[in-house]
Amino acid sequence: MSEIEQLQPQPVWQWFARLCAVPRPTFHEQAVREMLVKAAQEHALKTDIDAKGNLRICKPATAGMENCVPVAIQAHMDMVAQKGADSQHDFQRDPVQTQIKEGWVWANDTTLGADNGIGLAMGLAVIFSEDIAHPELTLIVTVEEEIGMGGAEALSADWLQMPYLINLDTEEAGEIFIGCAGGRDASMTLPLNWQAGKLSACTVRVSGLRGGHSGVDIDKNHANANVLLARVLSGLYAQIPFALGSWQGGELRNVITREAQAVIGLDADTARTAVAPIAAFIAAEWAEETQLDIEVLPAEDLTQAATLESTQKALDLLLAVPNGVMRMSEQFKGIVETSSNMGEVKTGTDGLLIHCLMRSLLETPKDEFSLRLAALARMAGANLELTADYPGWAPNADSPLLKLTSTIFARHYGKQPPLQIIHAGLECGILSGKAPHLDMVSFGPTIRAAHSPKERVEIKAVAECWSVLLDLLKSIPPRQ
Repeated sequence: MSEIEQLQPQPVWQWFARLCAVPRPTFHEQAVREMLVKAAQEHALKTDIDAKGNLRICKPATAGMENCVPVAIQAHMDMVAQKGADSQHDFQRDPVQTQIKEGWVWANDTTLGADNGIGLAMGLAVIFSEDIAHPELTLIVTVEEEIGMGGAEALSADWLQMPYLINLDTEEAGEIFIGCAGGRDASMTLPLNWQAGKLSACTVRVSGLRGGHSGVDIDKNHANANVLLARVLSGLYAQIPFALGSWQGGELRNVITREAQAVIGLDADTARTAVAPIAAFIAAEWAEETQLDIEVLPAEDLTQAATLESTQKALDLLLAVPNGVMRMSEQFKGIVETSSNMGEVKTGTDGLLIHCLMRSLLETPKDEFSLRLAALARMAGANLELTADYPGWAPNADSPLLKLTSTIFARHYGKQPPLQIIHAGLECGILSGKAPHLDMVSFGPTIRAAHSPKERVEIKAVAECWSVLLDLLKSIPPRQ
């Protein structure tokens, strides 16, 4: 038995350990789904898998609760795959290695997958239990949540006929989430003109940033490596024009980029001298990024690079693409209304590719921001593609499930729970669009630095959240 399997509550941590043992990055969920189906079969529970790969497990009510309102517990099975620069972890082959440090469970220089593995583990611990009171119960486990919410988008409304749904995909213990932002992907492609010829080269790299979740961390002043690298190279180009050989920064549009690098047609010594004062200014401005490193390293000679004109256009576009908080909410004080994250930048055969994720509590700001990006693309001579649009989840202050959940929280935490709206994409927004009758709440234990190698989940908060979930399930009222 592993160290975390001995933690309390054991059923939850044992399931989380099993999830950590099976690689499950987005688009590679088959193995973990097969594990869950096998467990359901062993417990003689009905399962369904839809064409997308979403999983439904159904369980009858326990004795005495047959006439209570049916409930769904909902979580997703995929995880963000991010690792430290020196990590050799293979997310498609290697299990996540867990460790306990000062009351928290961490991974070993990779994402932990507590988002949303710990919520899923709670749902599994309930559905496979023998002694937990609950009404008629459906566990809905989606795929592809972390990249575009494709699982929820494909989910049939036939799976959502129950009145109540509990989403376990939020990350602040003691709080109830009643709304979330919607999102839209924006992919911009700038054609580049390439020229052949041997050039001395160097690599300019920005690394060591905190990174984080592009929704919940977007207002925490975390630097974006793509943005900083664009600034460094633009300052360098103003002194010494150079040809861009390649750019690689970030892998996922919903992660604040921690590292980015570009290979340029300039010798390392010359570039290092010119970059030094720019790096010093940036380091002073971003003092909270204590591990920030801006370095110039020798590279193999380039045999092909973008023309000077194309290089200038690429740098101009990268500087001009909006990143970060665009607007704070007027209705909900202290909550981000609209934001954008330049999560991935790279060069390829089509030119310079820029992948952003915009988020907003409202639909119209997404449209307005899309118009701004379209105008910017036209001026730059780039192509813009808008995809993966999903709605937000509008709060319902009169929700019966919310009132019951608030009562349970007050009993456990000794005070009325804060009601929150998260600036991130919960699947609740998509599910409410498919089944407007659904009465939903979302809660979960405290998770920090999700989507980064510093991701961790608080052990005490898991136990508290588990107690709340069990109390809530046994308190579900009879059908009216």
